[in-house]
Amino acid sequence: MGIILRLSNVTKRFGLVRALDNVSLEVREGEVVGLLGPNGAGKTTLIKVSLGLMRRDSGLVLLNGLDPYVDPSARAGVSVIFERPSLPDSLRVKDLLFHVARIYGGGLDDVRRAVKLAGLEGHEWKKFSELSAGLKQRAAIAHALLANPRFIVADEPTSNLDPVERLRVLELIATLNRDEGITFLISSHVIPEVTRVSSRLVVMSRGRVVASGSPSELLYKNPVARIRCSDPEKLASMLEASGFNVRVEGYNVLVEVREGDYGALLELLTIASRNGVFLMNVDFIGATLEELLSSGDST
Repeated sequence: MGIILRLSNVTKRFGLVRALDNVSLEVREGEVVGLLGPNGAGKTTLIKVSLGLMRRDSGLVLLNGLDPYVDPSARAGVSVIFERPSLPDSLRVKDLLFHVARIYGGGLDDVRRAVKLAGLEGHEWKKFSELSAGLKQRAAIAHALLANPRFIVADEPTSNLDPVERLRVLELIATLNRDEGITFLISSHVIPEVTRVSSRLVVMSRGRVVASGSPSELLYKNPVARIRCSDPEKLASMLEASGFNVRVEGYNVLVEVREGDYGALLELLTIASRNGVFLMNVDFIGATLEELLSSGDST
């Protein structure tokens, strides 16, 4: 796979603050790279420098093999989705998309394709101001698709959405990557969301990359089962009696699961449900962002 974006030893200062401190990373064709970190970690600065929208102080940035700050043609085939889409409120979605398509030499067929890919069918005649937050983000994605991008950069694309809308936008990103071959760089501070769609994660803290790898490498070395149930104390006692390390958080029982423990855990959950413990949800979670950051800082 070719390299779409490469940063090598990039530094960006704001006064005495190093927003980017000797950062190196690559994004290859076909990847969905999740850029993780708390607010102030340097994610947005990295995106602006990567797109040539902000001058770096030192280091190398190549976008499509060119320096984007020096040569704007480096951004050909690249689209951006922002945290809060800012499109004209008074225009109908279809009219807006048609004007954008004309800029790129397209027409109505391109608009119809973008509307279908973005899941906006049935909403294209609405004004942007009439759309829900999730549909506004989909309109922004349709807008981005009209450039026929090979690479889309999404800066916190789900941060202002409700849980259902977040899931739909993430599913859309996964579909565009899988079916259209579009490469993504997605910034976020919410690990479970980005993990759903990312093939690789890059974790930032205080302007530095502190960890990088696949979701399984970073998050699921020691997975935890999170079990939401009607009687967490009773379930926790049963699991502890069988040797599991557990803790109770509200209606959730968190269980450390080692390799080979899954069968025993499933059997115990079955027994518990037969003995009056109603199981509402079971999922597996990995490291928290705080754990990843502390792990990175200690290396």
